[in-house]
Amino acid sequence: MTTALVAPAVARPAAATGAEDEFAAAVRDIVGRPEFAGARWGAVIGRPGADPVYALRPDELFAAGSSSKIFIAATAYSSLGPDHRFRTPVYRTGPVEDGVLHGDLVLVAGGDLVLGGRIQPDGSVWAPEPDHTYPGRPPAPGDPLAVLRTLAAEVAAAGITRVGGHVLVDASLYAETPESAGGVAMTVSPLTLNDNVIDVTITPGGSPGGRARLTISPDVGYVSIVNEVATVAAGGPPGRPLRYTGDAENADGTRTVTLTGDLPAGAPDFHWNYPVPGPARFGELAFARALREAGVEARARPSSGPAAPAPEHYTRPKRVAEHVSPPLSEVVKVMLKPSSNVHATGWQYVIGALAGHDRDDPLAGYARLRQRLFRRAGLDTDPPGGADNDYTPTFFVDFLSFLSRQRWLPEFRPSLAILGRDGTLTDVSADSPAAGHVFAKTGTSHRGGGPDTDQDLAKALAGFIERPGGDSLLFGVFMEHTVPAADATKVQQLAGQAIGDIVTAAYLLLGEEA
Repeated sequence: MTTALVAPAVARPAAATGAEDEFAAAVRDIVGRPEFAGARWGAVIGRPGADPVYALRPDELFAAGSSSKIFIAATAYSSLGPDHRFRTPVYRTGPVEDGVLHGDLVLVAGGDLVLGGRIQPDGSVWAPEPDHTYPGRPPAPGDPLAVLRTLAAEVAAAGITRVGGHVLVDASLYAETPESAGGVAMTVSPLTLNDNVIDVTITPGGSPGGRARLTISPDVGYVSIVNEVATVAAGGPPGRPLRYTGDAENADGTRTVTLTGDLPAGAPDFHWNYPVPGPARFGELAFARALREAGVEARARPSSGPAAPAPEHYTRPKRVAEHVSPPLSEVVKVMLKPSSNVHATGWQYVIGALAGHDRDDPLAGYARLRQRLFRRAGLDTDPPGGADNDYTPTFFVDFLSFLSRQRWLPEFRPSLAILGRDGTLTDVSADSPAAGHVFAKTGTSHRGGGPDTDQDLAKALAGFIERPGGDSLLFGVFMEHTVPAADATKVQQLAGQAIGDIVTAAYLLLGEEA
């Protein structure tokens, strides 16, 4: 396989040239592996504010996949700040007499994306890989109602033993909106409880013929799942895939849905999460449940549709509870480390509404802030290919060079996945010298038809290399390849490892002393 290399434009000392030549040879060997025959590779590696020390097709467009989440995260850091915390207050709309609240209890959603069980005792946010929002993944660790239970305890401590009105969620920060996150249906909302999914664990029966058993978490009465998952003989022909059908909204805003499919007898548990179509209604039922378990008589309102905001009651004397999130630098890890598409979509709405001051069209507000950030970086605010999430390696590295000059870089870098240590890079080059010293965002995408057609694959990795001498390298490495569908998963995994080998070679060979 022949690969065109672009040499640096500036003169380099002999030692540097030798190391760069050695690195270029290493890259040729890596991208020339048989499994990548016919693939197209691109890369730029350089130092902040300097010309590249290595470039391969630097100005060609490549599919970025989730590596472009770096742009979302940087927009959040620059517009809200790494120390920004999201507040979720609870207000009463009437007086309290003898423990009875004569009015409603209103939880005001403020865009906090980690209302659930992710927050650890030290205030950090747990972002394990794989993320539970992806189909087929196990439930997130921790209690999904942990934050609501704390708020409920505060309500009880405020002397309220019964809510005479109803439990409401004010989700008026921006409209709840159906979206597709990486091809998975979701609803974006100012209230994000358990990432707005209900974790469903399916346990096959021990012998063919019976129903599988469903375990729902959190089970707050929001959805009734009609179980039509059958247990079939192990080792037989493939049965029906797991699928939700007939999803319908009831008059009170709850849902009824049927889960169908066949699972082999005696097999391990399967997981098939249910994306919540009405997060605010889900939150009302969940908060009412948490209140009752805290000893407060409470019920959610009986009807569906958005609750009317009551800003005249949102005053300090009427605030009976409040949750304050961990700092933004922790919250953003869920998007960057396990690469949650749900969070990536949600962040754009949150940024646009809060920092862009556009509650009516938060995506437009986000777009303006991102364009402003690109302008500050000296980049095209509407780069060619950007609408399709295609970017050049040069664009990525120029953007990373801009980030390296920001005061919040020390918080930003460790919020990315760390090579061989966590997130989507946990199993990449875990035993290499570079493990623990590369902070980057992965990207994976594929386009194609059915199982008997070719797949267009793309792998990407962009970020920072912390060299042994303390200097830093910036990089963007990309690959596109067309392979038979049967080989797609294996080739994607091999490409991820190959990119890990490339950044390891850069870590070893391209220091300032080179």
